[in-house]
Amino acid sequence: MSDDRLNHKADMATIRRLHRDGMLNDAAFFAAIRVLRPGYAWAAWADRMLLFFGSALVLSGIIFFFAYNWSAMGRFLKFGLIECGIVACIIASCICGISRIVGKIFLLSASVLVGVLLAVYGQTYQTGADAFELFITWAILIFGWAAVSDFAALWFVWLIIINTGMILCWHQVGGPYYGLGYETLCLSIAALNGFFAVISRSPFLNSQFSILTSKPRWFRAALLASILVALSLPTIDVIIDSYNMEGITLIGALAWAFTAGGAYFFYRRRVPDMVPLAMIVMNLCIILLVFIGKILLWDGDYYSSLHILFFALIVLGVTSAAAFSLQNTGRQMAAETQGAE
Repeated sequence: MSDDRLNHKADMATIRRLHRDGMLNDAAFFAAIRVLRPGYAWAAWADRMLLFFGSALVLSGIIFFFAYNWSAMGRFLKFGLIECGIVACIIASCICGISRIVGKIFLLSASVLVGVLLAVYGQTYQTGADAFELFITWAILIFGWAAVSDFAALWFVWLIIINTGMILCWHQVGGPYYGLGYETLCLSIAALNGFFAVISRSPFLNSQFSILTSKPRWFRAALLASILVALSLPTIDVIIDSYNMEGITLIGALAWAFTAGGAYFFYRRRVPDMVPLAMIVMNLCIILLVFIGKILLWDGDYYSSLHILFFALIVLGVTSAAAFSLQNTGRQMAAETQGAE
């Protein structure tokens, strides 16, 4: 049997299960690992991780360099160094090729330096602009690079920037001047990240219509986590302060229920994946424990240490039930995968 065929038929989970069940001895187990994960695969992974960490350290060094030497540098030197760095990164990305990981890293570095340039510009000329305007402008300027790069890490940085801009916009403008509640911010963040979650994993979209065709697993997990966290806040508010809630808060709670239920069905039936299922179950446990805690502790005029002990036992019971449920779900998904093969 060729290596390609073995790689297609087996995976690490199957090999570990066969070894655990006694169907593979130690020698066969380690031989299968060498076939599934040869030495050059580990070397490529280590090379990529070192490239990521090295780039992050260099960019951090540039930022701290400007922070430390700010008063000793003239404005022409500041702007010249940053702009030369951006141009150098763009040229290096074009030379290395945007389809290669090195070219993508250079493009990510240029995107980060654009933010440094905007920050230096704002500090040098004291424009008086709000902080959210810097992040929104930063996101607009690098959106084209993110779109053409097809690089999940750059899209992730872009989403962090735009989400930060939205939070600062609500904090500095939307809340104080327009009276927008935090629920509006939560729904906006969930809608934006949900849009990217759909286009990065939807089975109804062909890769040529998607702005992110690589669709890495960690990227989808991060998007789902951000959506659940954003929608959990109004849901918890509905549970704790059900008498004074507004309509937008109830909409956020309904959006959480729809999102959690739809995502669980999708990752259980359409695209089986234990990581998002575990995140959804954990989020459901938090919401459930808030509901139980509200009934047990907050609603009463008096509660003793016995109430707290009882609630701790409930926490143990809920988390244990969730763990057993996830374990059974994992076994069912493994059996379904074997049956499909």
